[in-house]
Amino acid sequence: MSTRLSQGSYRRLAMVVNIVALVIFVRVCAAAPQVSVRIHLIPETSRVEIEGSCPPTTRWSFPDSYAGALGLGNRVEKFAVLDESGAEIPTRKLAPGQFDSTKAASRFRYEVNLTPLLSSSDSARVSWLNKQRGLLMLADLLPIISAEKTGAMAATVKFQAPDSWVVQSNEGDTQQSALGVPDIDRAVFAVGMNLRTSRLTESGMSFRLVTDGEWAFADSDVSEMVARILKAHREVFGAMPGKQGTLILFPFPGPAAANQWSAETRGATVTLLMGKLPSKIGALAQISTPLTHELFHLWVPNALALDGNYDWFYEGFTVYQAARTAVRLDLLTFPEFLNSIGRAYDASNAQTNSVSLIEASSRRWTSGQSAVYSKSMVVAFLYDLRMRSSSHGKKSLDSVYRSILQKHSSGAAGRSDGNEAVTRALATDEASENFAQQFIRNPVTINLTNELSPFGLQVETFGLRTRIGVSEKLNKQQRDLLRELGYNDAVRSPRK
Repeated sequence: MSTRLSQGSYRRLAMVVNIVALVIFVRVCAAAPQVSVRIHLIPETSRVEIEGSCPPTTRWSFPDSYAGALGLGNRVEKFAVLDESGAEIPTRKLAPGQFDSTKAASRFRYEVNLTPLLSSSDSARVSWLNKQRGLLMLADLLPIISAEKTGAMAATVKFQAPDSWVVQSNEGDTQQSALGVPDIDRAVFAVGMNLRTSRLTESGMSFRLVTDGEWAFADSDVSEMVARILKAHREVFGAMPGKQGTLILFPFPGPAAANQWSAETRGATVTLLMGKLPSKIGALAQISTPLTHELFHLWVPNALALDGNYDWFYEGFTVYQAARTAVRLDLLTFPEFLNSIGRAYDASNAQTNSVSLIEASSRRWTSGQSAVYSKSMVVAFLYDLRMRSSSHGKKSLDSVYRSILQKHSSGAAGRSDGNEAVTRALATDEASENFAQQFIRNPVTINLTNELSPFGLQVETFGLRTRIGVSEKLNKQQRDLLRELGYNDAVRSPRK
């Protein structure tokens, strides 16, 4: 599936009021012990100071990696635990982010160095802080006070920042004395001096834009695009994913190309970091790609009660679905859509051909996530074409998404394995069952020419590049099928 402030001078003094009181519930068996922490933001040094209390324990664990970002545990410094009198208890550092104490303790303090990581793309996925702005993600700031974490870890948060700074989040009013956060893994906070906020409502969902800095487009341009995309996605699923959501739009914290972007969706918060193109048209075209994709994640997987490594579906199939939505909204032309399928086909590699999509997903961080997602996009295209053709337009991939949301929404009782639930939803009859077996459960090398020719599409190869075009002669069924996907008879193929 996948993260802004304006510059200005501010004084640090002792105008920093006590900051975060967080209460985490770590479920071990049936119990849910409570942990509370205080976090102090120090933007001048890109650090936070954290202290708090928890049920007595001798083991303390911080995440060391997330989504390909490594070495997070080394950011935790000056870790100490205290007894009830405030005296320090001796501790050992077992590994980056892993500590134990000589006896059980319930009070702790430490610092986290939030200097932005060297890879700009990681800035959408992990916490960072600089003199201008920051993103705080509770999942990589707080310790897991148990070797066995099950279920969501809740928190109660109170924020206070330097005098002129504000904190914005989808979690609620950060100005109140205690803010309840039901799941720290989904909590993202935008902090800074000059944050701008605006709201829109689409199909009963209240959505907030939090941004900062100068862009080639107006905030209202982004809000309008968000509303159109949310409406289009709702038409696919038949329902909204929740009552409220937030988009955080920031520039990168460090050097980045003007056409670069990085994004992630956690819970109901979409975080998008972008370079700054000078052209309004170019900048809006740039933002449309991640927005169409990330907003889809509000439904899949974030509104689903599914577990496991089924990224081939909730990332790879989403790449296809987002591209098709972009065509519907005139954010992408049909020839550009076909070109994106061709690029995805070229990006698939031999490693993805030697294993099933399910197995490739489990290896995505070691064998290359982009190749898995690219091949999944092609498979989604083939599945959608077959469904639409065999049902004469009555069924499509959209039908599968509606079925999955109805059966496995987060409000449903219990959680299911994502791979099993999705493959069952895709296999609606004998033909689609055979498709799921061939293209998802088993290794397969796709012969794109043979797969696409029955649908009026032709494939050409230019060196290492694949191009997909519309055949010169289409029968009525082929023409009707391609029109459903956005084909316009006036545009014969990408080559023209």
